[in-house]
Amino acid sequence: MSAIDDGELRHWIYSRIVRTGSVPSIRDISRERGGTAVEISDSLRRLGDIHAFALVPESGEIWMAHPFSAVPTPYRVNTPHAGYWANCAWDAVAIPSLLGVDASVEARCPDCTEVLTLEFRGGEMKEGHGVVHFAIPPKQFWQNVGFT
Repeated sequence: MSAIDDGELRHWIYSRIVRTGSVPSIRDISRERGGTAVEISDSLRRLGDIHAFALVPESGEIWMAHPFSAVPTPYRVNTPHAGYWANCAWDAVAIPSLLGVDASVEARCPDCTEVLTLEFRGGEMKEGHGVVHFAIPPKQFWQNVGFT
């Protein structure tokens, strides 16, 4: 039996991301929430197994807590409260809606590296241009989540 409730830990992690703008490490979780590194790692592994999070294979740290990224990416979402890294263009436009906030999304084109800016105000995209291309269908994203 696990000493950590996986659902409660998942909720705690997302609440912390929203509050701080960063994805916590296992060490952060242990220090701020409690629990041993082994208990937290076991819970994260179980949550990774059900695709609640994508984990770094070598360390078991959170890599992606969709739509949030634990590492810098070409997709930055800035809100009045905090800034967030998104995993991809789709996640970047999801964050303002998910949080119900105004936001500015800066995305770097993977082809030409031009910075594209999208503005979200009052729940709507106000400015922006560009095309989002998905190389594979969304239902296949988890086959190689790091590529998508």
